[in-house]
Amino acid sequence: MSPVERNPGERNPGERNPAVLALRAAMEARDASAVLDTFAPDAVFRSPLTMRLVFAGRSEIGVLVEVLLDVLEDFHYTDEVSSGMTGFLAWSARIGGQPIEGTDLLRVGPEGKITEFTVFFRPLPATARALHVLGTRLVRRKSPAMARVVSGLTWPLAALTRAGDPIGARLIRSALSGGASSPR
Repeated sequence: MSPVERNPGERNPGERNPAVLALRAAMEARDASAVLDTFAPDAVFRSPLTMRLVFAGRSEIGVLVEVLLDVLEDFHYTDEVSSGMTGFLAWSARIGGQPIEGTDLLRVGPEGKITEFTVFFRPLPATARALHVLGTRLVRRKSPAMARVVSGLTWPLAALTRAGDPIGARLIRSALSGGASSPR
C-alpha cells in the first residue's frame, strides 16, 4: 500500500466520522427513520440498564428508537469525539421530568454503518426512572397487562432512588466536610 492509500474506514486524526455525524443529526431532528438508516442491518444496541438485554437488528432497534424519541424530552448532544471507526456522543435530556445525561459509544463497520451501539447514563434516579418508563413503554406495545407488571416491578426502584438521592448526598457531603467522624 502506498503512503497516500488508506485502509477502508481509516480516518485522518481529528476527522469526524460520517456515521456519527448522521446519527447525531437524525437524533437531534427526532427523525426515527433517519436514525435507523445509520445502523447496519445486523447492528446491536446494548442496553444501559442490564447486561441481559441487547437489541439486535434494525427491527428491534427501530422499536427502541421510536420509544426513545417519544420519552426523551429536550434531547440534545453536548460533545462528540471520533477516532477511526469509533465515536462517542455525550448528551443530555429529561425523562419523566428528571434530568439525565448519557454517553453513546458507537462502533462503525467498513460499510460506514453503526454495528455496535452502547449507552451509558447517569444519575441513578434518572437511570431508575428510565428503566421504569422505557421498560413499561416497550412492553406495552405487545401487552398492556405485562406493561403493568413491568411498571409495578420498576416503580419502587425509581421512587426509592429519587427519594434517597438527596439524603445520601447530604450524608456523604457531611462526612467529607468533617461533620461526622469516620474510621481511618
